[in-house]
Amino acid sequence: MRAETVRRSAETVSAIERAIAHFRGHPTLLELHCGVQHYDWGSFDAIPRLLHRKAAARQPNAELWMGAHPDLPAKVVIQHQVIPLNRLIDGAAETVLGQETAKRFHRQLPFLFKVLSARKPLSIQAHPSKATAEEGFARENALNIAITDKNRNYKDSNHKPEMITALTDFYALCGFRPLREIAATLAAIPEFRGLAADFEPTTASLQRLYGRLLSLPQQQVNAVLTPFVDRLTKENVARPFDKDDFAYWVLVADKVFSRHIDKDRGLFSICLLNLVHLEPGQAMFLPAGVLHGYLQGTGLEVMANSNNVLRGGLTAKHVDVKELLRIMEFASRPPNLVKGKAEEAQPAAAVYQTPVEEFELVRLDVSVRRHYICGPDHGVHITIVIEGLVQVSSSDGTNTRFSSGRVFLVPSSVAYEIAAESEAILFQARVPTTRGQDAGVRKT
Repeated sequence: MRAETVRRSAETVSAIERAIAHFRGHPTLLELHCGVQHYDWGSFDAIPRLLHRKAAARQPNAELWMGAHPDLPAKVVIQHQVIPLNRLIDGAAETVLGQETAKRFHRQLPFLFKVLSARKPLSIQAHPSKATAEEGFARENALNIAITDKNRNYKDSNHKPEMITALTDFYALCGFRPLREIAATLAAIPEFRGLAADFEPTTASLQRLYGRLLSLPQQQVNAVLTPFVDRLTKENVARPFDKDDFAYWVLVADKVFSRHIDKDRGLFSICLLNLVHLEPGQAMFLPAGVLHGYLQGTGLEVMANSNNVLRGGLTAKHVDVKELLRIMEFASRPPNLVKGKAEEAQPAAAVYQTPVEEFELVRLDVSVRRHYICGPDHGVHITIVIEGLVQVSSSDGTNTRFSSGRVFLVPSSVAYEIAAESEAILFQARVPTTRGQDAGVRKT
């Protein structure tokens, strides 16, 4: 029986290798079959509704992963073989990514594309820079800390800049508020006055204060936050807070994360960070070191292909205060909001540009009179249909219809055209190129 199992496994491996070899010689547009992460904070129905699937009762659907990350790679079907995308790229990197991208990013897809849907807050967190990630990853390897260890900070050697683009009203925290606003807030919260009596509107003072808040003994955290939450609860009964008031999110987060008498110290961060309300179509870029947290809403997230997260509260997971403070940026600055920029030569496309080399996002508004056309050698494109029904014709001879929720990948060498019988909205993740895209729009 064991010998038979081994033989069948070897035959499967051989069939997959033949399929990948065939793809190298005949690259083609591929539909991606993507997995869903069921993290506890996920909404119940937004992602199933997009995918036209029945939502399982009370099962959270947090993230649809559209990429090659080994934790949940998308799958493709080539010659009747189901192949994880990371395995396809291992065997055909230049074909999928294009020679330039494959060389620049060591034969790896440099971004991870997601649909993210949160019904309750995620952790307060920051991500390391590339240099910090490389150093931290090497250090923890040298200490023989297992990659799967729950107390490990660095899962890989990459940085994790990211951008969120709202599909619904989306609420988030991002970066410290202006220093004078923080000083005024601290002065207005009577429960905080003892902790912040010496606060001055300077970066150094903010760094000292935040380090103190993260390092307080739990008993002292409770002594400050319990009366604060009790007061806000009474005020909310008399006159309910709305979602554009940080007090609203203090109460929401307290219900989710505080345990028995112990308050989560992440509530302090909600009072100090910028509260951001993104409307559908608006985007925000999050660079290394900027403290942030998503609160509620559905959006498209694109990031460098990394899983390095340093947390500072609103979580039951590992919090390494010393390391978080070391990698954080304490500058007070407004959130980095990104607008889609239409290019004159391609009016169907609005490009959300980023300052990093791994990714950018493109919104495509396609209709019966406005097609999107992209020539070959464009790098890898991963696209999801958000609304409508489109027909994608490619130079390899395929002609496929995609409805909302479906995802497809176009290899670098394949030229293609997207048309729609009525208004359709798609979003595409791709690697920026300094050479410019051979893309355009045809009006018919």
